[in-house]
Amino acid sequence: MRRLLMALIVTLSLALLPASPASANLAPAVALADALEWLRGQQRADGGFVGFTGESDPSTTADAVYALAATNTPIESVTTEGRSPLDFLLAHAQSYSATTGGAAKLALAAIAAGADPRQFGGVDLIARVESAYDEQTGLYDPQLFVNAYALLAQAAAGAEVSPAAIQAVLTRQARDGSWAWNGSTEPGSGDSNTTAIVIQALIAAGLPRDHQAIAAGLDYLRSTQAADGSFAYQPSTEPLVGDANSTALAVQAILAAGNDPNSSDWHYALDALARFQNPSGALRWRDDAPDDNLLATLQAIPALAGRVLPVLHSDAAPFARAQANESPGIPDRCAYEPVTRHNTCDAFRRFWESHGGLANFGYPLTRPYYDPALNLAVQYFERARFELHRSADGSAVVLLGRLGAERAAGRESEPPFQSADPIGRTDCRYFPETGHNLCAGFRAYWEGFGGLAVFGYPISEEFTEDGMVVQYFERARFEWHPGAWPERYDVLLSRLGAEVVAAR
Repeated sequence: MRRLLMALIVTLSLALLPASPASANLAPAVALADALEWLRGQQRADGGFVGFTGESDPSTTADAVYALAATNTPIESVTTEGRSPLDFLLAHAQSYSATTGGAAKLALAAIAAGADPRQFGGVDLIARVESAYDEQTGLYDPQLFVNAYALLAQAAAGAEVSPAAIQAVLTRQARDGSWAWNGSTEPGSGDSNTTAIVIQALIAAGLPRDHQAIAAGLDYLRSTQAADGSFAYQPSTEPLVGDANSTALAVQAILAAGNDPNSSDWHYALDALARFQNPSGALRWRDDAPDDNLLATLQAIPALAGRVLPVLHSDAAPFARAQANESPGIPDRCAYEPVTRHNTCDAFRRFWESHGGLANFGYPLTRPYYDPALNLAVQYFERARFELHRSADGSAVVLLGRLGAERAAGRESEPPFQSADPIGRTDCRYFPETGHNLCAGFRAYWEGFGGLAVFGYPISEEFTEDGMVVQYFERARFEWHPGAWPERYDVLLSRLGAEVVAAR
């Protein structure tokens, strides 16, 4: 019975609002990129995603909309045979919105996709939710996780949530700080899934983050956290065994309350969530249930993206949240820079340290995050953008982003960017691939710090720009500073990463 209840809760899962930054480490951003890539391959020909029946299902498809919107992926760009998830939901709006939970889920999907929930498939979804309110109980549905979605839908639509509706939820909080799916306050009836969803709903409805009920709910979530940082469905006297769905929901609640789930205080819960990922990119429900799990993946994507319930189409892009300051990450995996209050972790740290470090790349300016335009985990530094790619065997490969080519876009007709003849000097190398020369100090720097694999081909000749001699490469711009830094061949990379951050 408990497994069934968990499944029902998961199918009603949503995505996230902007909140406190998380993910001091690289793993969540990489997991997010891989999970989203896997998810795209699960879409059916009708635009929907498969539910428990084996057929495309509105509840699962709504979850997919939340997950896509949480990563700022345009819903209309995810299609099979010309049909998007929103097309599927529009076709099923009349039937699926007949229940309070269905109407609330559809309303939240419409809002996440930028559609009008009051005119969705010929239905005023918000009116349907509001009509379910019971003045005697103060609830929209006796099942608290459904009631929570009703509160979330109203809050996301800008409708006023009655204080009585908030109070009705508060009176159903158990002494241990939990909420139970059926509203029971009997000892042991609460669970982490319902508690996490209710915390987000109450905060979205206007309850202050520092309210004692929120604090008590977070304390209950702590009682369900396993030693490895994951979360279980309920506390236990036996060693706790976490699962991906409970962990994702707990992460969302922690974020909604303004805390960092990937801090030492929360035992790096986002990293724990990322560890449920299979080689395919999908997440498994639990370690003893190792198969790829669509619902676990759908729940995890918004949490990995750092979004809380409900997703709003007007939310800031991931880049804005990525700039927020961090606390130190795991010491043996991350180097924390107090100057900018950001970490460099895992594969990015190894690349940074082995290719010149601070002198060549500057300080980190963002945390690692998923960039939907590139479909990659990235991190900006003063002089570069680090990108994590996958090789043919699936191993991680760090490349510098093509900031040089991006900055030089549209300048192909200018003389320095036009193809040149080879220079007949022994300290010069000519690249027929782009028709440009690389000479002297710039050549020594290029070869000394990684060459083609790191900087790409030269896409200009040396020329004077901004009062200095420079040369553009696919992934950087070199500056000549004679006599200043001989250990780097008198060369610095331009602060192209800082320019991008400042422009955004």
